[in-house]
Amino acid sequence: MSLQRWAKISAYSNIHGKILKEFSTFAAIMNSLSEFEMNFRCYYRPLTMYALRYTENIDDAEDIVQEAFVDTWHKLSGGNIIRNLKAYLYQTVRNGCLDYRKMPGKEEMQEDCAEPEMNGEERIIRSERDAQLWTAIDGLPKERKRIFLLAKRDGLTYQEIADELGLSVKTVEHQISAALKTLRRIAVKIYLFLTLTA
Repeated sequence: MSLQRWAKISAYSNIHGKILKEFSTFAAIMNSLSEFEMNFRCYYRPLTMYALRYTENIDDAEDIVQEAFVDTWHKLSGGNIIRNLKAYLYQTVRNGCLDYRKMPGKEEMQEDCAEPEMNGEERIIRSERDAQLWTAIDGLPKERKRIFLLAKRDGLTYQEIADELGLSVKTVEHQISAALKTLRRIAVKIYLFLTLTA
């Protein structure tokens, strides 16, 4: 075999090796990305509920949680190892919330927005439970969810809801009753799950 042909084969092998290395790196990143996306879907809402206990503002809570995920992604993609992702995310969000509360204009916030007797683990459990309940509320049929939120979140009376939506008061009562029945059933499942895993 001539030296020139050997050089071509060698160059091809080097290029092929680089392509394989880049492909495997790309595949690892895509695998990491899909795993990270799965964790994002799993932890986003509970972390937001957790942050909300500190910030008392949903937009600020969501910003803090999103920033925690971005920082975590940068850390992981930089080759750092996080042994307990859940604990790391909660600690990162907590630190973000404490930094948030040090900002100018936030000094008047309560010393601790959550109940004083709750420790960190209890806050996490409560935020996960709240997130599961909000997921259940989101799973209600569209009109039932709307009526339920107008009553429970916005504080409207059944008559006000009926007038606003052009429904009868009996329809509003039925929809709220059905929503509460569904949520009670789900709440029992959440409670049983939390007590059995504790």
